[in-house]
Amino acid sequence: MQPIGAPLRKGSSNQEKEYLSLKVLLHCRTVVEKADFVTTGVMTQVEGELFEIELNEFDLFELGETVKLTVYSPAGIQSFQSIVFAKYEGAIAIFQPPALRERFQEKREFYRVNAEGTVRILRAASDDGVVRPLPEPLEAELFDISLGGLGIRMPESPLIEQASRLEAVVQLGFAFDCELALVRRERLEHALHYGMRMKLLDAEMLRPLRAFVLRRQVEIQSRNRQQASGKKR
Repeated sequence: MQPIGAPLRKGSSNQEKEYLSLKVLLHCRTVVEKADFVTTGVMTQVEGELFEIELNEFDLFELGETVKLTVYSPAGIQSFQSIVFAKYEGAIAIFQPPALRERFQEKREFYRVNAEGTVRILRAASDDGVVRPLPEPLEAELFDISLGGLGIRMPESPLIEQASRLEAVVQLGFAFDCELALVRRERLEHALHYGMRMKLLDAEMLRPLRAFVLRRQVEIQSRNRQQASGKKR
């Protein structure tokens, strides 16, 4: 039996491999290379699909530029290539390379960001699996979203809590159809917050949703850095 708190292991009993958390890369010295230029910074974020590296020379990098990173971590030297997605207030943000998933294991939910929009619930499925249109669509206020879930705010609804799944349209500056399943509920003042697991009905909509989440993540990290910089002055 694997001890509680030990690194995750995958593979057969004859050939097991340890999988560490990506957080082992946090606060590690990171060398960033591009054509004819090399600099050193510190890995400051490893959340969602983005890594953030704090660099004095952040303004010398261009969006969409390919870079090579070498991270000197407690788990050893990690080298990989990626693309610059954003730059702001002393840092660059790059995409998390898929190759890292072969070296690290993250048991985490999709990165969730605040969002403003609406969710229009049109149909509900009961325990027998039959999907039925609602007599009147239910309108809810969207307050956060990820690639795999969302949070809504609305008056208490027995229909939502009894349905095995819901079909809805999310309006977020762009619209998409999805299936929802209730995960949790929390009462706040005169409304309920419902946490929902979400499945997109059109796989093509994953791309604009991912772009939305990435932009919001960059906005959050940029704002946090600006606030931290202001406090130091």
